Amino acid sequence: MTQTCVTTIDLLRHGECEGGLIFRGHTDSPLSDLGWQQMQQAIAAYPQPATHWQQIISSPLQRCSAFALQLSQNHNAALLLKPGLQEISFGDWDGCLTEQVQQQQPTAVSNFWQNPAKHTPPNGEPLTAFQQRVVHSWQKLVEQHRGEHSLVVSHGGVIRIILAHILQMPLRPLSYLSVPHACLSQIKIFQQAGSPDWPQLIFHQPLAQQHNS
Repeated sequence: MTQTCVTTIDLLRHGECEGGLIFRGHTDSPLSDLGWQQMQQAIAAYPQPATHWQQIISSPLQRCSAFALQLSQNHNAALLLKPGLQEISFGDWDGCLTEQVQQQQPTAVSNFWQNPAKHTPPNGEPLTAFQQRVVHSWQKLVEQHRGEHSLVVSHGGVIRIILAHILQMPLRPLSYLSVPHACLSQIKIFQQAGSPDWPQLIFHQPLAQQHNS
């Protein structure tokens, strides 16, 4: 009988950042005080001991990596920084106030939000290229940490791409997936030799908000 290997990966989005409402892609904003609190609450509300994580894998941007570093030190877990898990680049809009760009380029912004796969911000990263980058990083992660339990600290766009990939969703309705600050999701991948991987979304919810309600 072929033995099933189970790989567990938790996905944690970063908390609120300093800098207000901007197109925050590659812009390296730090977490706000509230952002730190949101992520700490998410971990505190997590239903399994954090010591189950054999490694913590993070985007190198500081809104993810600063918390990931602290968590790895607190739980004596290895920290791995993966550039492929960075947020999408918004090009010329990156770091700009969303309201300001909306006022200056209303049609371009509207087209982008309605169909980002066909309308890329000026000098930005095309959504299809972003998808390929993230899915490639995800597949490498699953293979390299087969049978292990990992935490990935990343961004809303990255997490949406991963969820869409395992759920076999098209790109256009990505915005239908709500990924609020400090949202925690869990994916289990069931693996057998000679068979395709079978991923399952176990939960997807802002645990910290539920914990406080």
